[in-house]
Amino acid sequence: MEAISTLRISGTLVAAFGLLSCTTTAPENETLTSFEPRAVVDLGALVTEDLPEKVWGSAFLEQMGFTSQNSFEVLPWTFPMDGEEVSGSNAYYTLFNHGGPHVDAPNHVGVGGGIDSYSVDSFSGPLKVVDARGYSEGRTVPRTAFEGVVEAGDIVIIFTGYAPPLLDDELPAVITLTNEAAEYLAGLPVRAFGTDSFSVESLGDLTMPSIHHVLLARQIPVYEQLFNVGQLVQYDRMYFTGAPLNILGGDGMIVRPMVFVR
Repeated sequence: MEAISTLRISGTLVAAFGLLSCTTTAPENETLTSFEPRAVVDLGALVTEDLPEKVWGSAFLEQMGFTSQNSFEVLPWTFPMDGEEVSGSNAYYTLFNHGGPHVDAPNHVGVGGGIDSYSVDSFSGPLKVVDARGYSEGRTVPRTAFEGVVEAGDIVIIFTGYAPPLLDDELPAVITLTNEAAEYLAGLPVRAFGTDSFSVESLGDLTMPSIHHVLLARQIPVYEQLFNVGQLVQYDRMYFTGAPLNILGGDGMIVRPMVFVR
């Protein structure tokens, strides 16, 4: 399935997008405005039973004691209607909330509330993507990578070219922010921060404060394990949206973010 597609959307979303403007008063019977993004990029993943292992690798899941897979319990039913039976299904889904594209809440690292503590406008905004593939593993992406590029209120995603572990004893290798860069982004502040990598933490550098702590303590959502980010580096006018389910006290949740390209 292609992750980039063209789309025509009619409705009030254009007001949130902020990419078009209107200088005349619309007739009373004309209530909708349309916009046509160049592309829509899906940063989500197909959720399967083994999605966490595909992203984390088996070694770190076992090290952390996360041994359960996602599960999908489908409940078939029939119901009598107008002399005949209609059949269908409902289901219970059990998901690992940090296995696959997801957003972290402050209580994920003990610095605040859950997913429900974010305002809904925390999950959408103008997007800047920084190509970080040239940096080495660890906390290496510097403040200078963002200066003059990122503005207050932007959502920022770094593209690291993350490759999930393939061997049973292999741990995730992560390129992420220096602490100075994290403090710079938090100080602007950015609206949210994301990465295609397994985490914003490098397992090779466990010094405090962690990158999670720097961002989440300021109520800045952290997106991790985003798919298809490499398709965005060619663009410079983008709008991100990635709202999770509003789980009471949830420390994170799987999302299917989308990026509209102008």
